[in-house]
Amino acid sequence: MNPVVTADNMLLAALKLGLVLAAISGCCMLPVSLADREMDRQQELPQRIYGLLDKMSCSRKLNASGTFALLLAEFLIKQKLRYVPPTRFERQLYYHLLHRMEHIKSRSSVSLATATGIERQILESAFQRNVMLLPPSVRYGQLDANGEYEQLAAIYGKVVNEGHPNRTQSDLCMREIVELELRNCKLPSHECLELLTSDAPTFGYQRTHQVLLLYMLQHHVCAPHLSPPQVYELLAKSHCNEVVREQNAIRSLGLPEQYRDLYLEQATICGLFGYNEVLNWRNVMEIGSWFEDDADDGDDNVADKSHDSQHINDLALVFYINAMLLLH
Repeated sequence: MNPVVTADNMLLAALKLGLVLAAISGCCMLPVSLADREMDRQQELPQRIYGLLDKMSCSRKLNASGTFALLLAEFLIKQKLRYVPPTRFERQLYYHLLHRMEHIKSRSSVSLATATGIERQILESAFQRNVMLLPPSVRYGQLDANGEYEQLAAIYGKVVNEGHPNRTQSDLCMREIVELELRNCKLPSHECLELLTSDAPTFGYQRTHQVLLLYMLQHHVCAPHLSPPQVYELLAKSHCNEVVREQNAIRSLGLPEQYRDLYLEQATICGLFGYNEVLNWRNVMEIGSWFEDDADDGDDNVADKSHDSQHINDLALVFYINAMLLLH
């Protein structure tokens, strides 16, 4: 005898099917507000990370920024596993995240063929070839968090786009770094090193690109052949002191939406060095609130209002993974 098909039966079947599909794909689930959950910090960061990976899974196209973010995130996890013995829970979590990120890269409709020539060259090598893993740690009290910033805040809108490297210089320097070979640890041009060591006034994305390039060079096997480790540390501290000054200026302006992407990039890049002035729970919660605010407004992607709908999600993925690995 066939069961009677009722509205309740149909609803139950639809719910079961939805749960099965979600379990298979891990994609496009409607976000549940984190404010409605009483999760401790160890649970909260993985939840945010998986939410961002779900968005990447749903995207029909993984651009160069997203691919770079996945490569960097994988590198951070592998570096942590190399130096810090994980608990059983951490090992399962880390390996599942690595598997998930590899799956996203492999199934994405974007390929290196769609990237520009220089982007392709960078993505083929960045954080994959000739890398040097270093012990990760949180650094407390290393930066000047109380430096003067009021004068900078007053003119920030006028200077935020000033300085070097520009986008072209940054890409060229990054390519030189990732293509370095141990048999000849010498950068093809002097301009790249000059950009990394320059103390000329630099702001905004120009400054964060300078710091990212320094991080990539520091983690290349050729790094010890180019400069002593102390040089990289001093440069990172000097550059990130300026980044913290900019962040304080942005916060004094009320952290307007137009600077959110930049603020997150600043926290993400200097956070790679473990500086607690930027890699801290205050920033974790502040940045998380942006996503929650947009979810409450019916917008499940905070970045839809920015010039690049994916970039802020890519940055958040790296920031949250680094926070998960280092903050306890």
